[in-house]
Parts: sequence; C-alpha cells; structure tokens
Amino acid sequence: MTTSAVTQNFPPGASLSPADTEIRKMRAEDIWEVLKLGFQDLRAARTDALAIAVIYPISGVFLASVIVIHAFLPFVFPICAGFALIGPMATLWFAAVSRQRERKDASALAVFTPARLVAIQRLCVIAIMLFVVWNVTAGIIYGLTLGSSNADVNAPFFQRVFDTQSGWTLIAVGCATGAVFAVLSLAVFFISFPLVLDRDITATQAISISIKAMLHNPIFVLGWGAVVVAGLLLGALPVLLGIVIVLPVLGHASWHLYRRIIV
Repeated sequence: MTTSAVTQNFPPGASLSPADTEIRKMRAEDIWEVLKLGFQDLRAARTDALAIAVIYPISGVFLASVIVIHAFLPFVFPICAGFALIGPMATLWFAAVSRQRERKDASALAVFTPARLVAIQRLCVIAIMLFVVWNVTAGIIYGLTLGSSNADVNAPFFQRVFDTQSGWTLIAVGCATGAVFAVLSLAVFFISFPLVLDRDITATQAISISIKAMLHNPIFVLGWGAVVVAGLLLGALPVLLGIVIVLPVLGHASWHLYRRIIV
C-alpha cells in the first residue's frame, strides 16, 4: 500500500473512533520511507533552524550545570536517556508542519484548536510525569547500588561505574528498568501525539489507538523505537551537532508514520 493510497482512504482531520480504527500491518521498509519523507519536510520547511534555536541554549545550560555541580554527574545519563520518553512531545511542532504541508494549510498553528489543545496538554502531562518517574527511579537505583558502595569511593565517577561490582549492577538494573520505561512510552506515545494533533479525540482515545497499533505491529514498533534511540545517540555524539537534523527528521517522520498506519 502506498502513501497516497493511505491518504485517500482516511483523509486528515476526519473523525476517528478507537472502536472502528483499522490498523495497517507495517513493513520494515516503511521506517526508511517515512524517514525519507521526514527529511524532505525538513529541507522544505527548514525546521532545523528552530531546533538550533531551542536545543543549543538548553544544552549549554545543562552542560554548564554538570561542570559546576559535580554531584549532578550521576544523573546525566538518566536525563539524556529519558529525553526519548518526552521526544514525541518535543517534536510535536515538526509533525504539525508536516501536516500543514500535506493539507496545504496557511499556517501550522491553525491545528491547535481549543479542543485539541486539551488533549495535547493531557498527553504532555503524562509524558512529563513518565520522565520524572523514570529519573526518580534511576536515582533510587543509583542510591541502592553505586551510591551506597564504599568501593573506590575517592575514584572518579566513571571509573567507579566500570571498575566496581556496584557499578556494573547499576548498569544492568538501570538498563533493564529503562527498557521497561521505553516500551511503555512507545505503547502510549507511538502515534498518540499525531492523532490528537489531527483528530478531535481525547487523550485517552489516542492512547488506546496507539496501544492498539503497537499490539498489531509489535516488532515494527520496537524497530522504530530502536531507530529513534540510535538516531538520538548518533546525533548527540558530535557535540550535539547532529541533533538539529535528527530531531526534526524524527518529528516530521512521526506524522508520516501515523498517516501510513491508520487506514
């Protein structure tokens, strides 16, 4: 099934009920195709400029905090990893721009009607709560493992992480717990943000449809999640230079992903 076929079957903005939603069976090739469409939207709308204006100031404050407050160092990885949990919220504007280009609307702001803003705000609250709970959980794991260990207590932080039993326990338990949060976030936010951006439905209905989509395409959704994590990681490596491209592309791609999976 092609993108145009999906678009014709269910035009954007039409009413949608979770009970009668038909979920398309996705292919691995769809990931590559929506990423290409996302990059095309980035080139056309130049949303990388917005990413630069927002990401670099926030990153600068974050890095300065780590340098000045050394006690903040153990929480750097949980905060950075937790960004994937709020990524769908952070990239909402890019999805709105892709919707505007597809519908040829005059402004991407037109989609933010009062009714849809309520659903968007509720999803944002859930995403932020999930991010906070993850960081609190990560803090508890650190306190019960490396934080309470006396092994090499005067050694540099990263040496303690990789050269002590408590450090490896922290890594193992932290990664396993993070994976649970990541799967939960995927289920809740896989397509729920583009849904409430495009349809007059509640946040609860959007989450229900998103979970339904994941249950129908579990391997595909996990693959998409892996692509998102890998993209964010690779984008962050060269002093966050790649994030200004990766983040908008993923945001634009999320719109095209939603348009393909709902038929």
